[in-house]
Amino acid sequence: MQTKQDIITELEHIFNETTAFIEQVDDSIFNKSIDKKWSIAENIDHLSIAQNVTALSFNMPKIALKQLFKTNNRTNWNYDETVWKYQRTLNSGGKASFAFQPKVSLAKNKKIVLYFWKKSCDSFLNAAKSWNEEDLDIYIIPHPLIGKITMREFLFFSVYHVKHHLQTIKNIAKK
Repeated sequence: MQTKQDIITELEHIFNETTAFIEQVDDSIFNKSIDKKWSIAENIDHLSIAQNVTALSFNMPKIALKQLFKTNNRTNWNYDETVWKYQRTLNSGGKASFAFQPKVSLAKNKKIVLYFWKKSCDSFLNAAKSWNEEDLDIYIIPHPLIGKITMREFLFFSVYHVKHHLQTIKNIAKK
């Protein structure tokens, strides 16, 4: 998974897999918190927030991105390197900042949470698809835990991030 199209295909797949799983989750466990950790609803809300913020970054004019964050001046990371850097930060105690924490207490209804999830998926994919292959490696944006990364690396991160939370959601559903 290296080309833009490969990454988009993987994002579409993981978004669809997550949606299908959430749709079949019993309403009785959707908002259930286990061991004071995020519920399924809160995990989805967190992902929706993250994707909406990322979509905003992908929709910014490139001139603004360059002005705000400069451009890439290092060797690009592949998927595994991007995931390793993120996991390393998590293992060192990294947590979602307040801006990315779930706000689902405002709407615990599964249909509403799913509506915002699907909208965030569409917004994110549309924004990512508008980029050309070369620019994904030139422009950078700040990731809240691992620092400035290229747009391609942010796509890699997003694939992993959703997979990570889907596994968490599946574990909650088993309990």
